[in-house]
Amino acid sequence: MNQWIRWDTAEPSWRWLADALAMPALLLTPPRARDDITLAQSRLSGASREKFLALLGEAGLREDKDTRLAHAARATAADRLRLRAGQVSEIPDAVLVPRNRDDVLSILRLCAEDGIAVTTASDKLHVVLNLARMDRLLSVDFMAGLAEVEAGISSTELARQLAARGLWLGSDSFTTLGGPVAHGNVPWLRDVKVATPQGLVESGLDLPCGIVTAATLRVRALPPRSEQRHYLFPDFAGGLAALHEAERHGIALCDARLSDAAQTRFNSQMAGTRLTLWQRLEEIYRQARRLDDNAAALAVTFCGSEADITASRKRFDALAARLGAQVRAIAEPSDQSDALLDRGVTVDSIQAFATWSRLPVLYATARAALDQAMREHSPRAGSHGLVLGQVSGICQDGAQLRLTMIFPRVLGDGVAQAQVIREVAEKAMAGPEPSTLQSRMRAALRQVLDPNGILP
Repeated sequence: MNQWIRWDTAEPSWRWLADALAMPALLLTPPRARDDITLAQSRLSGASREKFLALLGEAGLREDKDTRLAHAARATAADRLRLRAGQVSEIPDAVLVPRNRDDVLSILRLCAEDGIAVTTASDKLHVVLNLARMDRLLSVDFMAGLAEVEAGISSTELARQLAARGLWLGSDSFTTLGGPVAHGNVPWLRDVKVATPQGLVESGLDLPCGIVTAATLRVRALPPRSEQRHYLFPDFAGGLAALHEAERHGIALCDARLSDAAQTRFNSQMAGTRLTLWQRLEEIYRQARRLDDNAAALAVTFCGSEADITASRKRFDALAARLGAQVRAIAEPSDQSDALLDRGVTVDSIQAFATWSRLPVLYATARAALDQAMREHSPRAGSHGLVLGQVSGICQDGAQLRLTMIFPRVLGDGVAQAQVIREVAEKAMAGPEPSTLQSRMRAALRQVLDPNGILP
């Protein structure tokens, strides 16, 4: 099979991406077939296995190949590249599936006793936890607008259970609640409960270690209807200003996602044949008006009664128009991570909360650092990567900034390349350095909560 992708009219999106990365073409790099990957036997001792079986039953202890591979570390691009290449030294020895908080606490105690690490990546004996069975809405305080929810629930299931009680969280999408909770600073998060080898800790919003078992969320009455509207701003700064002003002046936006110019172009180009006729006409219009150079797309959801939606929409339309925005149909983004990886393009992302005053500076400095790193670690002279920015989760204090890095892979050394670029991203997106005293306090607290060092 020819390893090079030949560009033709059937693949304009991939041809555009190759040009955007300054590559002559993109290599076909399929993952290693699962059948060709051989895993070492689980290193769990017979005694540990019996303890876990007694606690969780056969459904709660999984050591088969497919389950262990499915739960391999997938948090970063380097993790995914290792798995695609069949590098399985960090595959978990077992997957444990607790049913509730008490199971999690018992698992941690057993692991501490037997010297078993609980982590997503390690070349030592370790297990991972799958909280899929912990998907219940535990309690609701209707007067306070609070709901306690188990950490394994998905956004879809959470929406269903809340709707049955006439409640609503918002438009956030997540595989499990533990994902956004781990990032912190989401506007609807009130409190968390964290399991440690020493017991359960409540109000653990900033603990140095532990497994989140449940979270208390701020919820609202289920709106009777919702309406999504798309805007195209002349630039990213204008979109940020609109979101900040809307929040400051109390314009009700149930959800808002602002893409910078790079993300807007990427979504549009990679949509390919999925664009409708109307969206194609919009693309032609924007190109004729040269709105694609710096244009930033904003998707806003208004919720409430018809009168509420109309009022909020009119106020935001006026604000957006004052900042030069137009109401336009915009191509919706889709997850193309696997398709990109199959074509020799690595994709990774990182996000952080930033205050309104810090957000523009963080966006500019982090993008510059990542652009330089991807140029320095490119597979050929002159090639580079793309940094795509998106802002969401707006609240009174600030918003979540997510940066996605897309870069051509250095074949044979893609893991090291991805690790270096990830390190640059983490450093660029990190908040202020903790003081010496704060570092010592966190280290001391970790020693109290996890004296055997089984948690990452």
